[in-house]
Amino acid sequence: METADVAVIGAGIAGLSAAAELARSVSVIVVETEATPAHHATGRSAALYIPTYGPPTVRRLTAASAPFFRSANDGRSPTPLVSPRTVMYVADEAHHDHLLAFAAGHGEAGGSLELIDGPASRARCPALRADWVAAAGVDHDALDIDVAATVATFRAGLVERGGLLRTNHRVTALDRGRNGWTLATTGGPISAGTIVNASGAWVDVVAAMAGLAPLGFEPKRRTLAVGPIAAGADPGDHFVAHAAMRFYFGAEHGDLLFSPADETLSEPTDARPEEIDVAIAIDRINEATTLGLRSVRQAWAGLRTFSADGDLVLGPDPADPAFVWCGGQGGYGIHTSAAAAMATASLALGEALPAALVDVGLRASDLVPDRLLAGHDDSTG
Repeated sequence: METADVAVIGAGIAGLSAAAELARSVSVIVVETEATPAHHATGRSAALYIPTYGPPTVRRLTAASAPFFRSANDGRSPTPLVSPRTVMYVADEAHHDHLLAFAAGHGEAGGSLELIDGPASRARCPALRADWVAAAGVDHDALDIDVAATVATFRAGLVERGGLLRTNHRVTALDRGRNGWTLATTGGPISAGTIVNASGAWVDVVAAMAGLAPLGFEPKRRTLAVGPIAAGADPGDHFVAHAAMRFYFGAEHGDLLFSPADETLSEPTDARPEEIDVAIAIDRINEATTLGLRSVRQAWAGLRTFSADGDLVLGPDPADPAFVWCGGQGGYGIHTSAAAAMATASLALGEALPAALVDVGLRASDLVPDRLLAGHDDSTG
């Protein structure tokens, strides 16, 4: 039987990053159901680093993750993890108020949107229809995240620190003993003093296996597709999103990456795209642009899993401190990953949050699962 101080269940961005951080101090084994890490939500994401995206606690985690993404990462990544990518939020007349409200919220979060009119919007994205676009807000501070390179960097950190990754190890049962846990998996049993539950859409399922109460996470399906555009159509260089999140798109190696920005409740599953969601995205984008989407080369879907209050849940379960939650990443998992990993590791080890997190205003009470049981109010944090 393999043994470690900590067993991390799940090798998405949450599990790999937390495991890499924990491996600085303790022995770690990551167990993953699939044959490769980052198979589910992480590997199916169109990831952007947007400092003002999400609720206050998420924004603080994003800010604390910035040094990781902007650093050379000790040479582990052969390519930069981020690159500049302007984001433009567009609105027709019917959604102009959404844009103004969004811009106001952006400013309250410490960012700024350059508000421009319809003609200026079309100068940045020539495919926008003149009779559709009324205005736009331009975010010059956003960055594209190389998801594959980010995953590889965390994986390299785990391995360099002696951590183990076990794929094709689906957890079938959890047994709590006096000194820790025994994980029954399809690859053999594993013993660990502490479990970190980073199982994405399955976090409540894993908690039930451990005999602990679920926290009410909701997996929601997000659909993406790539397809050809009409000859001569010009989507521009920006990532373009509807101000009311009815679609988003961006140029992708001569094609168009696009989504209806759907959030459809789902059971935990290996998500698949629905034809109707792809069709909705095509209709909405063609209404707003002259891109002429007609078909797709590839479509996929992933589950973004949200907690009851919309923030990440990181830290020991109040009923058993040897069971550590690392869930509720929602649509924020990649750009919060470095800071969330530091928080998960410190809380799992019974330590105070590191200065890098405290300095951006994070408190343990903003993160731990206790807040969902005690009715914690994030508006003060």
